[in-house]
Amino acid sequence: MPDSAVTTSPTTVKHQIAAEILRARSGAALIGLLLTALAFGALGQLGAVYADADLAANAVDASHRVVNLAASATLFASLFGALLVTGEFKTGSIGRSVLYAPGRGAVVGAKLLVAALAGLLYGVVAVLSALAVGTAAFSAKDVSLVLDGRTWQVAAAIVGVCALAGPWGAAIGFVVRNQLIAVIGLVVWGTLGQLMVLSQFPKVGRFLPDGAQLAVLGDRLTLPSALDAPYGLLVLVAWCAALALLAQRMFTARDV
Repeated sequence: MPDSAVTTSPTTVKHQIAAEILRARSGAALIGLLLTALAFGALGQLGAVYADADLAANAVDASHRVVNLAASATLFASLFGALLVTGEFKTGSIGRSVLYAPGRGAVVGAKLLVAALAGLLYGVVAVLSALAVGTAAFSAKDVSLVLDGRTWQVAAAIVGVCALAGPWGAAIGFVVRNQLIAVIGLVVWGTLGQLMVLSQFPKVGRFLPDGAQLAVLGDRLTLPSALDAPYGLLVLVAWCAALALLAQRMFTARDV
């Protein structure tokens, strides 16, 4: 189907974004994946606290570690982004989206923006949940969760990488189109693939999206050779921009 020749205006763009927000809210994926992310995060956070034999002595590092575990929400944010796009290819409704949009670029842009907003939501809620779970778990062992500058730095980094993870998954959805392949690919890479690459080829892996994400989070335990956080952020943004451009070009060139 050829791209629309309708002139893009602020009003049509606004309507396109509103339609994508409605579509994102109407399904079970947004809340379902968010609740799953919170459950996985909480299990990891409780495990980290109760596995520490001397929590009082390690309170600072343990606090940072507990908050950092909220970063697992990035996987679920990327999955939501992928489902937001591939769901339309699966049902065939992508054709109608293109028909009523001012252009294919508007479809891509709106979906990436909504996926970013969803990722931002995931990041904020995941951080708040980590702080709540951490506070409760620490209090159960008569220790206070440490809320210092590093804690808030990690929290802000998690919100940022989640906001980028959403459109990253959406862009992958545009490139792959197949829902099953996109979801399996994100899960396998997010749980196993990245760890294998980062452990076997750390000098290369630090320039990949996952290595850059660890740099933004300041996680040098997983990747000792990680870039400094500002450079990691630049690399991560560059990867997201490149994938978004690829998604736009492939969506424009192929039939729907």
